[in-house]
Amino acid sequence: MQSRVEAGDLSFDAPNVALWWRFAPALSAGLYPPLSQALSRLLIAAHRSASPDGWALWSGVAGSLVLAFAVMAISFSAVQKLNRPEVADFRARCVAHLAFATPSLFVGFGNASGVLHLPAIVSVGWPAFWAVLALLMLSARGTPLRPMRIDAAGYRRLGIAHGISAGAIVILFIAPHLANHTAGIFSGMAHLDFMKSARLEYRNQIVEPLLLLLILFQVASGVTLVQRRLRSADDFIGTLQTMTGAYAGIYLLAHLIAVFGARHAGTNTDWNWLTNHDRSMLASLAGLRLIGHYWFGPVAILTHLGCGLRMVLREHGWTMRNADIVPRAGMALGGVLSTVILLGLLGVHAG
Repeated sequence: MQSRVEAGDLSFDAPNVALWWRFAPALSAGLYPPLSQALSRLLIAAHRSASPDGWALWSGVAGSLVLAFAVMAISFSAVQKLNRPEVADFRARCVAHLAFATPSLFVGFGNASGVLHLPAIVSVGWPAFWAVLALLMLSARGTPLRPMRIDAAGYRRLGIAHGISAGAIVILFIAPHLANHTAGIFSGMAHLDFMKSARLEYRNQIVEPLLLLLILFQVASGVTLVQRRLRSADDFIGTLQTMTGAYAGIYLLAHLIAVFGARHAGTNTDWNWLTNHDRSMLASLAGLRLIGHYWFGPVAILTHLGCGLRMVLREHGWTMRNADIVPRAGMALGGVLSTVILLGLLGVHAG
């Protein structure tokens, strides 16, 4: 007998529910840009100006964060629903991980479009990208998966190397970079002064190439580690770890495309470049897509680090209850830092 899912007065065939969760992340990600554009147009019309100030700015910030969170929540829920053996789908969970990173992935598409001077990468490439992924999910249903070529011992060694690499990246780049951006809440000059010192570290002729190699290794090893995790059911924290890892990798790649594209063009990628000479990151209400990218990036990175540290603590005898506090603390710290950073980028300064 076909199983059914009851929902109030409605009932749905379980296969149809599973089908919805397979395609919901790709659908929500595909709709993200037009919905963001619709929000911008609505605010511009109501504000009678594209100027990002007053109530229109903060309504745009709130609306953008809600929209980005909605796509991420749908994607996260899809992975949790597809964790059940009867509806497990490796490819759908991979697509959901990409969709979870939509706020930064879309900015990455825009950055690539600007560097290559090809506007079609956004207008045509984005919907085509998700349409192709949806078709691949349809065509691949029922296709047996090839086993991973890495054994358990190799997987563990790769995981350890991934963690060591993450620690090096945090020390060399992420910690000073987040501190640098946090200084922007005081003034643009405070950010610039901090940057002069920080760049002596991560733009060193030896450190910068090493840092780029570490980031590339981090992304490549992360893809391998996530693939293995997605082939079996995972708990809430496990899903949080893989999804924030996917977001962190895409966030860093989008950031690198923007920075190196600007540097190649001869632009100094400092506070003035980022904030239109200490006015605001947003030159117009049409640029609201940047809000989710800048806010969720640090949250994802610190949450992912917290999840990784949780695994280490569990292996060293910590109770699950105590170890679970770490990713929550990382998420909370990320939320605070992201809020402070975003306020500074939007021209709000303390004192």
